[in-house]
Amino acid sequence: MNVLIVGGSSDIGISLAKYLVSLGYNVISTYNKHEFVEENIDIIKCDIKMEQDIEYTIKYGIKKYGRIDILINLAAISMDNSFLNKTKEEFMNVLEVNLVGTFLCNQIYSRYIDDGMIINVSSTDGIDTYSEYSIDYSASKAGIINISKSISNCTRNKILCICPNWIDSDSTNNMNKEYLDSELKRIGQDRLISISELCSGIYKIINMDNDSGDIYRIDIRDGKLWIGKV
Repeated sequence: MNVLIVGGSSDIGISLAKYLVSLGYNVISTYNKHEFVEENIDIIKCDIKMEQDIEYTIKYGIKKYGRIDILINLAAISMDNSFLNKTKEEFMNVLEVNLVGTFLCNQIYSRYIDDGMIINVSSTDGIDTYSEYSIDYSASKAGIINISKSISNCTRNKILCICPNWIDSDSTNNMNKEYLDSELKRIGQDRLISISELCSGIYKIINMDNDSGDIYRIDIRDGKLWIGKV
């Protein structure tokens, strides 16, 4: 199986790529600003705001492996700011990367592959854990859920969407601890989802008997990883 991870330079992306390689997958992973090197992973630069970058990356994967079986859209940014202070530029930047970039990846992949799988990564922020400081991020993640459902009616590719809650990632751990603790308490999340749990959860979803357009919430309930359809 050949996998393309778009936006794979974060600790989550690198861990997911390494996990899939350990299971025998061929993995291509992209970065934009933060180049990285990992053994047995093809690394390629791709700015998902640029259609030509996405097309080049998909063509590269098809040329090297014959096809791309699974596309995983991980690329995302957040620009936290309060409701009254959030700027139009911040809002538009978040939408362009998270929502428009995801749309473009789905669209361009579907021009070359019509029997593959696309996993769009949203968030519980797109469902019910939104906060004042990330209104644009929540809007983009809700949009990813919506376009995943819509695109599932437009292509023979299987379109899935996952919505993880707070993850034990570098970006999360760089946050103010008091704020993070208050957020976890506010939304009722028992603890952070470990990256290894997320990776195994994504693998489990890949291999589930699912239908195109399915949306999966990934959460912690009673101290354990929980996956359920939305």
